[in-house]
Amino acid sequence: MIKNIKYKPAIFFIFLNMLTIGFCESIKGVFVSQFKEVFQISDSSIGLMFSLSIFGYIISTYAGGILCSKFGQKKILVFSTIIIGISYLITSISPTFTILLISVFITNVGTGLQGISVNSVSPILFVTYSTILINLTHFFYGLGVSISQKFSGNMILKGFTFRDIFLINSGLMLLSLVFILFTKFPKVEPVNLKLNIIKTLKNKLVLLFIFAQGLYVFSEVGFLNWFVNFAQTSYNFTIDKATHYSAVFFLVFTLGRLTGGFVVHRLGIKKSMLIYLSMSLILFLSGYLLKSNFVILISLSGFFFSIIFPTTITIIGQAFKENTSYIMGLILSFVSVINMLMNSLMGILSTSLSPYIAFSLIPIALSLSLFFYTNIFKKIEIL
Repeated sequence: MIKNIKYKPAIFFIFLNMLTIGFCESIKGVFVSQFKEVFQISDSSIGLMFSLSIFGYIISTYAGGILCSKFGQKKILVFSTIIIGISYLITSISPTFTILLISVFITNVGTGLQGISVNSVSPILFVTYSTILINLTHFFYGLGVSISQKFSGNMILKGFTFRDIFLINSGLMLLSLVFILFTKFPKVEPVNLKLNIIKTLKNKLVLLFIFAQGLYVFSEVGFLNWFVNFAQTSYNFTIDKATHYSAVFFLVFTLGRLTGGFVVHRLGIKKSMLIYLSMSLILFLSGYLLKSNFVILISLSGFFFSIIFPTTITIIGQAFKENTSYIMGLILSFVSVINMLMNSLMGILSTSLSPYIAFSLIPIALSLSLFFYTNIFKKIEIL
């Protein structure tokens, strides 16, 4: 399959880049307890940190769609890799929580630019076997996340702090920058955008994608950000035990991404999406309601989370043939708005009520996401 595809070094870079970003970005949730201890802050402040980071992602994702259309994906990838590396370096030396907030904001400006660059160049690179290869691309992100959970848990037990780990992350970004500078990407001709934000948001299909994907993304990111804290406070799990269950989630999530493209290719997009979303909801809700003895069900639900985001990227590419980068950037920006608001609400509920009650937002969001995806499939003709 691969030998019939052009730009193999660029594809290899995309896979490697997603692995690195997944590894680096998912570590924040594991260090929540350290952040609280070092900077003497509450869960509400942690919620603010996650919300501010998402706000940076919102700005850059919207701008990224425009910038990719004007300058091409490679230039944006170079720029974003540089600012991510700098932000990790700032995180490693941050003396106050305010500086940490600034560095996290900068990090997500960079990851937002990288995200839209990768997602918008993927349909160009993956003309053939697009569903399989886009899911495989996000498999590498999931692999990075899965590795990071157990790795960071072990490093904490060995006495490493978040400062040590983020310094390592900045070095990984430097290596990534060197690789991309010598990688050839498809040439993208500058385009004049035919749409504006108001006109685009009047499209009901765009709104459905925003709510469907926004609620799903919150479910995935909410688990990543809050599960370790939830397990420690609600079930008195040790950091090692909590990160074990988190690692299992992302291990099966990664396996789902590895196999998901082939499943979608065989069953079709509509059937696969509805089956996977339904199963993720059933397993997650069951594990949540049955509490600590069945928390493994929450971990196993990760397998069915796997295909939703990358397959949605494929659907958007098929549903909007013109101005794809712009529309995708706009959708992902508002997806991040929903993610930001829901993460902020989770922090507030965790402080004012309890982490256990706050965690119920995830199965609620999954059920609403399933509702919106069902309505999308009623409006578009897709297999």
